[in-house]
Formats: sequence, C-alpha cells, structure tokens
Amino acid sequence: MQINPLNISEILNDDRQLRSLIGLGRDDFEKLSNEFSSCIKQNQLETRRKKTKKPRQRKIGGGRKSALGLPENQLVFILFYLKNYPTYDVLAFGFNISRGCAFSSVKRLLPILIQTQKNLKVLPKRTTDDPQILLQLIESVDRILIDATERPVQRPQKKLNKKSIIVEKKAFIPSRIRWSPILVNGS
Repeated sequence: MQINPLNISEILNDDRQLRSLIGLGRDDFEKLSNEFSSCIKQNQLETRRKKTKKPRQRKIGGGRKSALGLPENQLVFILFYLKNYPTYDVLAFGFNISRGCAFSSVKRLLPILIQTQKNLKVLPKRTTDDPQILLQLIESVDRILIDATERPVQRPQKKLNKKSIIVEKKAFIPSRIRWSPILVNGS
C-alpha cells in the first residue's frame, strides 16, 4: 500500500475539498492568494535589505528555493496547518517535506499570513486585559457568545479505601543495599 502526499493542484481545483482542508472556498482563496503573494515578495525584499552585513556570494534570487514551491502552495500549507493543527511529522508527510522544513515553513509563513490579513483588513480587533476597557468595547453589543468545549475526564468508578492503599505502600519497603568503600593499594 502506497500513500501519496497531498496533491495541491487537485485540491485547488475541487472547491469542496479546498473547504474541508483549509476552510476557505475558491473565491476567498484567490483573494487571499493574490495578497499573500505580494506579502511574500515584500518579505523577501525586507530580508535582503537586513542581511547586507557580508558581501553577497550569489546574485539576488539565487540559492535554494522553497520546498513548497509556489506562493499558492505555501498558502495552502499554512492554512492547512492552522485549520487542522497537525504535528510537524504529519504535516511533513502530507506535503512531502522534512519535519525541520515543516517547522521552519510554519514559523516563516505565519507572520506573512498575519501581514496579509492586516493588508486586507480582516483581522479581528483585539481587546485588552483591562476589564474596564473591555466593558467599554462591549457596551453596544446586545449578546455575547462564549464558546467553550467540554472534554470528558475519566474518573475512577469504584471508590477505593484510601487506608488500604497507604498500608500497601508502607508494607513495600525495598531491601537496603549496604555500601562499603573498596580500599585500593592499602589506602
């Protein structure tokens, strides 16, 4: 049995699969992709400006290319990570890259995606930790919806006698090993 990694070109052509894997439809993905591509180029230019301490060994644009390839593929990668939150092993397997490459790609692409969302003005307004400011922000809101998830916790079904457990622990005393120094050369 052979398991193939994700085929991004097939995912991009199937709207239902695109929605299930990254949470966006084709139209929304296209809008985000255009801005994401420009933010990647802008990030590359800023990175080149910052690294001018040493003389260049290669021309601009030379060197290793991204293992994920096109900006569209990189956007699918980071959106898939954010929607499904897989381990780096699973992420690497799905996109046919190494674990280290998956980790560094996530760390590199997250700030770019945030900048993209800022440019498109789709980031939610963040609140403060101060309760007074929070109350001022929600004064005009009629309803507040709080999302909470309950998780079942496995509890012991039978109540055990704690006294018997303590007695069993005290009864188990390991034999002590006597230690004695070994004298070498009569000293």
